[in-house]
Amino acid sequence: MYAKIAITIRSFSSIDLLSELLKNHGEVKYINTSGKRLGEDELCHILEDFDGVIAGTEKFSSKVLESSPKLRVISRVGVGVDSIDQEAAKKQGISILNTPEAPALAVAEHTLALTFAVIKRIATYNENMRDNNFTIESGLLLAGKTVGVIGLGRVGRRVAEMFEMLGCNILFYDPFLPVNFISNWKRVDSLDYVLKKADIITLHVPPQSDGKPLIGSNELNVCKSGMVLINTSRGSLVDENALAKAIESGVVWGAGLDVFPVEPYSGKLLDFPQVVATPHVASNTIESRQQMEKEAINNLLAKLRDL
Repeated sequence: MYAKIAITIRSFSSIDLLSELLKNHGEVKYINTSGKRLGEDELCHILEDFDGVIAGTEKFSSKVLESSPKLRVISRVGVGVDSIDQEAAKKQGISILNTPEAPALAVAEHTLALTFAVIKRIATYNENMRDNNFTIESGLLLAGKTVGVIGLGRVGRRVAEMFEMLGCNILFYDPFLPVNFISNWKRVDSLDYVLKKADIITLHVPPQSDGKPLIGSNELNVCKSGMVLINTSRGSLVDENALAKAIESGVVWGAGLDVFPVEPYSGKLLDFPQVVATPHVASNTIESRQQMEKEAINNLLAKLRDL
């Protein structure tokens, strides 16, 4: 089939590669050059006559998919596919593909970077220095800390390895791993146990199936006092209001966040100097981005050839 391809992701640098690989099999007919995430109405208007999409985190709702009768493949640059209505896609015979391998190392490194930024107060010092403010605050030592890794998938395993190499003790909680899963790290059977014991909690799981936060007021109430929370997974995993209260009370010493309930984010957590925030860029290194785009292209073309 001769395929019409749309690139709806807000940033994509491999257009020439995609066009070259398509050759006589298709053509890129739409490229999002706005630099912004496309909304539902925009997607409905754009995708009416397309066969395949290179997608980012824009929401492919049932309305969008129903407005795209020819659409057969959504190839996601990245891991999460929770922005796509799975049932509607299945009903219409639309294949959903992602690139889980390429970003794992970059996200793990970003997790570590956020941890250091929080416990060493790097963002605060940087801002103070630029204001000629040489106030000194004490940071924390990483070595010897107990790190609770929630989710031991591709990213979680790399994160555990990195923290272990820096002298940390590792606990992990992942109810989806087989009972006979072998690991050098201590596996625990309850989230509460990790929360009570860990100095640093880092999240590496998909969103809850019911959409509710994994870390809310109940969970933060049982946390070890003075803990550090890191989230490079999904913003919906953490209750924003509960985290704000926990920071105010001192239960949470600091937080490093790359993801938020609503993005772009401008909420209350940005008011806390104890919070180091980045705009959902954990996987966005030059190297991993190139690899993700290449994988997304190969996934798209392989599936289109099968149609």
